[in-house]
Amino acid sequence: MYILLIGPAGLFRDGVAALLRAFVPDADVQGCERLGAEWPEGRKPDCVVMDGDSMSESSEALDVVRGHARTTPVIVLLARAKRELVDELIAAGVAGCVEKSASAELLTGALSLVLAGGVSLPRSLLVAGRDAPSASSERAAPRTAAEPGPDLHLTPRQIEVLALLARGRSNKMIARELDCAEATVKTHLTTIFKALNVSSRGEASAVAARMEKIRDTQVNHAVNGLLPVARLLGRMESQRFRAGEVLFRKGDPSGQMFYVETGVVRLSELGIELGAGTVLGEIGLFSPERRRTSTVICKTDCEMRTVSAADAIRLYYQEPEFALYLVQLIAGRLQADKERGA
Repeated sequence: MYILLIGPAGLFRDGVAALLRAFVPDADVQGCERLGAEWPEGRKPDCVVMDGDSMSESSEALDVVRGHARTTPVIVLLARAKRELVDELIAAGVAGCVEKSASAELLTGALSLVLAGGVSLPRSLLVAGRDAPSASSERAAPRTAAEPGPDLHLTPRQIEVLALLARGRSNKMIARELDCAEATVKTHLTTIFKALNVSSRGEASAVAARMEKIRDTQVNHAVNGLLPVARLLGRMESQRFRAGEVLFRKGDPSGQMFYVETGVVRLSELGIELGAGTVLGEIGLFSPERRRTSTVICKTDCEMRTVSAADAIRLYYQEPEFALYLVQLIAGRLQADKERGA
C-alpha cells in the first residue's frame, strides 16, 4: 500500500511515517512538504495522510485537497478538531479527520475505514455529540436541525450557489461554474447564511441536503448536461492517441473509462462518431461481464482523460450528480442501440 504523507520535514513527519510503517502491513510511506496539483513523480497513492495544521488557509490549498479527494481517500491530522473546520474538510471530500492526541490504533482504524469507503470523524466530536445538552448548549444547538420552511426566500441564483456549496465546491469553483466573480459568490453566501440562520459552510451544506429545491437543482444539472464533467475528471491521467489507433475492441476486458478532450473517435460496429466532451467505456465498467460492447477507433489524433474502474466507482458514490449523469448516459446509449437494431 502506497501512503503519501504530507507535512513539513522533521520529527512529526518522521514519527507518523514510522508509525504507519509499523502498524500498516507492507506500507510504502513517502513524505512530501505540500500537496500539489499533480502527484509527486506522477504516482497516485492509495491514501493521503496530511498535517492539517500546516495547511495554508487559502482557498487554493483546499481546492487542491478537494480535487484529489474525489478519487483518493484523504485523512487530515489536527491538533484540535474544531467542528467548523472538520465540517469544511468533510464538505471538501476529506474522508477522515484524526486528532494528533489519538492513539496509533485510532489512526490505523481510521485508515482502514476510509480505504473501505467510510468516513472517520474525530472521537472528541462523536463523544460530544452523545453528551446530554446543557441549558447553554440547547441555546446554541445546531441550527440545521429543522427542515427549512417553505417560505424561505432565496433567488434562483442563490439556490444554484447553495447547490454547488452542498457538493463541496469552493467559492472559486462556484464562480467558474456560474461564470461570475468570486466576490459575487461571497455576497450570495452571506445572504444565504443569514437566510438559513447558519454560520459555516458545513451547517449550510447540512441544511441544503434536506431542501427539495437544492435536490431539484442538482438533478437538473445532471439531467440537462450541465454537470462540469471535464472539471470532475480534470485531475485524471491524460493520454494522447494517434489517428487510426484502436482505443479498445469489442469483447475486451473493461478496466477504464475515457473522456475525450480533443479529437474524434468512431464506434466501428455502430457506425457513429463522437467528439470532444464525450465519455466512453462506461457501459463496460458497470456490466456484469466487465466487457467492451463496441470497438472504438481514433478517427483523428485524440487527447483523453483516462479514469480507472476504481476511480469511476469512487466518483459514482461521492458525486451523486455524476452518478445520475452516468445512469442517463448508459440508458440513452442502450436505447439508441436498441432502436438501431430494430
